Amino acid sequence: MAKQWQCAVIGTSTVGHTHVKVLSQLENAKLVAVCDLNPEKAKAALERHGISGVPIYKDQTEMHARHQLDVVNIATPSGVHMQAALIAFEHNVNVIMEKPLEIRLDRIDRMIDSAKKHNVKLGYISQNRWNEANRALHDAAAEGRFGRVAYAACFTPWYRPDEYYSLGGWRGTWAFDGGGAIMNQSVHAIDLLQWIAGPIKRVSAYAASRIHPKIEVEDTMSASLRFESGAFGTIMGTTAMWPGSPVRIEIGGENGTAVSEAGLKTWKFREERPSDKELLGRINQSAAGQSRGAQAAADIGLDLHARNITAILKAWDEGKEAETSGEEGRKSVAIITALYESAKNDGMAVDVK
Repeated sequence: MAKQWQCAVIGTSTVGHTHVKVLSQLENAKLVAVCDLNPEKAKAALERHGISGVPIYKDQTEMHARHQLDVVNIATPSGVHMQAALIAFEHNVNVIMEKPLEIRLDRIDRMIDSAKKHNVKLGYISQNRWNEANRALHDAAAEGRFGRVAYAACFTPWYRPDEYYSLGGWRGTWAFDGGGAIMNQSVHAIDLLQWIAGPIKRVSAYAASRIHPKIEVEDTMSASLRFESGAFGTIMGTTAMWPGSPVRIEIGGENGTAVSEAGLKTWKFREERPSDKELLGRINQSAAGQSRGAQAAADIGLDLHARNITAILKAWDEGKEAETSGEEGRKSVAIITALYESAKNDGMAVDVK
C-alpha cells in the first residue's frame, strides 16, 4: 500500500492556492502545514478551501522543527525558489517545485546537487504533460508516427492586464520573475515542446514589452529554433494579445501532423489506426470550453496539478525519479536562458547549454 506523504505548502498566492487545495484532497498526501511571509494570506487560502486545523508558519525553519515532513510544495516567487528548496533538503525533505524550477541555471544545478547530497528528491510542476492532447502528441512522437520531423512549434498567445503585474509586485521583474511572458507563462509550452519534439540545439529570438510599459521584461517574444534532430521550429509567447487564446503545440513530418490546441485540432497520419477516431472524439469532447490560463492566471483548474503531483509521489513511492524530475525541469530553463541571451543581442544565434 502506498504511503501517505506528510506535506506542506510554502507560498500561498495564486498558484499556492492550487497546491493547498490539491494536497487537501489527495488520498496519498496529507496537508499538515502551510508557510507564508504573510500569515493572513495563508489563513485566507485555507479558509477559501474550507480547510481547518492546519497550522500556519511565517518561518520555514520553525515549520520544519515542529513537523516531520516528507514533502514541501514550493509556490513562492520564481527567483526565491532555491532558498526554500535548500532549507528543505537540509532537513531531509523532498521538494515539489512550482514552475519554473528556478530562474538561473546555476541555482538549478545547486538544488539538484543538494537533493542528491541529502538523498532526497526534487520534482517540479509541468501539469500540461497530463493534458490528454499533449500526451497524445508525445506518445505519437515516441512511437515514430511522424517519421522524420520537419517542424515543431509552440505558441502561447495569452493576455494579462497591467494589474496582473502591479498587484503581484514581483511579476515582470528580472530579479524575482526571471523574465516575462517566456519565463513565467510560456515555460509550460516550452517544456512540452522539448518533451514532444526532442532537444533544442540553437535559438534566435526577438523580444520586447509591447503593451506593458512599466515592466522590466518582455511581454512578447518570437524565436526560430533548430532541434538536435535537424528539424526547425518556432517559439512564440506573449501576454499582450487580448483576449488570450489557448496554447498551441504542433509537430509534423513526412508521415503525419498533429496540433494540440484546446484539444486535438489536427491529428492526421499517413498510416491511420482504428483508434485514431475514438481518441480524437474523446479528447476534443473533454477539452471543450477550457482556456487553461489564457485569460487569467487563476484559470488553470486543479485536475492537471493533481495528476502531476500524484505521478510524482507514485514514482517516489516506487523509488524512482519522477517524470518531471529536477534534471528534466532544467531543460526548459536552459532553452529560455538561451532565448533571453539571443534577444539581448538582437537575435544572435545562441546554443542551448
